[in-house]
Amino acid sequence: MNNFRTMDMAAGGEGAPLVPLSEYILYRSENKAIALQNIGGIGNVTIIPKGAKLDQVFAFDTGPGNMMINDAMERLYQKSYDDRGEVAARGKLIDELVNELKAHPYLQIVPPKSTGREEFGSDYTGTILKKYQAYPPEDIIATLTWFTAYSIAFSYQNYVLPEHQLSEVILAGGGVHNLTLKDYIQQMMPNISVVTQEEKGYSSDSKEALAFAILGNETLHHQTSNVPSATGAKENVILGNIVYPN
Repeated sequence: MNNFRTMDMAAGGEGAPLVPLSEYILYRSENKAIALQNIGGIGNVTIIPKGAKLDQVFAFDTGPGNMMINDAMERLYQKSYDDRGEVAARGKLIDELVNELKAHPYLQIVPPKSTGREEFGSDYTGTILKKYQAYPPEDIIATLTWFTAYSIAFSYQNYVLPEHQLSEVILAGGGVHNLTLKDYIQQMMPNISVVTQEEKGYSSDSKEALAFAILGNETLHHQTSNVPSATGAKENVILGNIVYPN
């Protein structure tokens, strides 16, 4: 089974995010509004309002997740990621870079929206590393880690909290293993509980696998599984192609 994005895009949607249905099934609460923040290469959030119906769920990409951090770690330290955020924890923020990152135009786009390597990929990170090469490498990693947290907090403050009083943010994806990143997020949103999928009895690393198992089941049973309020599609559609072996 594959090609889950196509039908949503044919219906006028972004083709992403695809996980909101599974998050609605697993986490919906009658008593509190919840944010499910995934931190993979890109950061994306699903907001489930208190007592929500499915068409009240909304989601969007918050900005970079691990993408810029990992790329910088590869170039500066020949490592694929910052283990537990230990490099970032040793660094200091570079004020000039902070101001440049805060001005990134993606942050000002109103959801629904999605992003990827075209905005936060290797070309963009490489330009930053060249411009700030005089600074200690740990300071660059610290500032890029801060930016991921800032893009998440900025998104909530501008596009979520004006309408929804969040009680909890549940983190998933590889970024949950970066303890410095998690600390930054909590510091920027001190009045909201920031926890991980593990604390809820699930696996952060298996979030997408679980989501696509649910989506696949819906497709097999001829059920729609996109969430138009998250993707911007004009209608509910059945996602994915079923490909049988020869």
